[in-house]
Amino acid sequence: MRRSLYLTSSALLAITLVWAAAAAPALAQPHADRVNVNDNGLTCFNGYAYTRKGGDYRYTEHHEVRRSHGRITTWNVTYIGTHGQVIARKHMNFSANPTVPTYRMVMPKSGYAEGIRHHNGRWTMFKRESADAKTQTKAFTIDEPMAADSGFNPLVQQHFDDLNSGQTFTFNFVVAGRQSVLDLKAYKTGNTTFEGRPAVNFKVELNMFLIGNFVPSLKLTYDPRTERLLEYRGIGNMHNDQGKVYPVRVRYDRQMPAVAKAHGAPAARCGSTAASAS
Repeated sequence: MRRSLYLTSSALLAITLVWAAAAAPALAQPHADRVNVNDNGLTCFNGYAYTRKGGDYRYTEHHEVRRSHGRITTWNVTYIGTHGQVIARKHMNFSANPTVPTYRMVMPKSGYAEGIRHHNGRWTMFKRESADAKTQTKAFTIDEPMAADSGFNPLVQQHFDDLNSGQTFTFNFVVAGRQSVLDLKAYKTGNTTFEGRPAVNFKVELNMFLIGNFVPSLKLTYDPRTERLLEYRGIGNMHNDQGKVYPVRVRYDRQMPAVAKAHGAPAARCGSTAASAS
């Protein structure tokens, strides 16, 4: 397939991979204080986001993931800001593809929206800068291995053993926020610990000679036993006051940090954001 050749630093900065929201943990043997599983088949958990520079708390991601026969079917994420307000909502559906979900993310304050549609076999990414702006669209085709948004993590899990053993994995990634498909590579950078437990570090960057040396990479920390994402460091998918995405560090802690609780973060339990204002 034809890939975008306009790969400046802004292109990678826009990988709203939501990598933070790409935190689709394996959820095998979850810690009771990290996730909540209800009787309706939902698994729920939080991620806590801080600025990379200065470490200031910015928002909490509240995830609610539904599975059927072990496979993710739907996934909702609510982003709660420093005053307990909803700053974005996202709904994903994995029925058409296990790693490229159809989705729609909306930021109510600005009216910004982005996502992916699938109809009659045709895939389209879309983006709208504000509530009164024209929606941009671009068609793309599934070129495996491929992921979009939070489908990144199921893709990592499919290749986790190879990555953990030191192999480099290349894949295509759909970035609706930039109307592009990027050629990326992931590889292991070493072992570490997280909350006193063994963990592994992976890096994701552009799979292009030289260019990859001039654009920011994404750094991910995983639990090698459960394949759960523990921490993400890189460009986030929320906007600052200037309407730009910015670098964040998102941690999926076992317990809610005091700073998040003080700023009105929702509990990790399922349904904790249902009554939040949109």
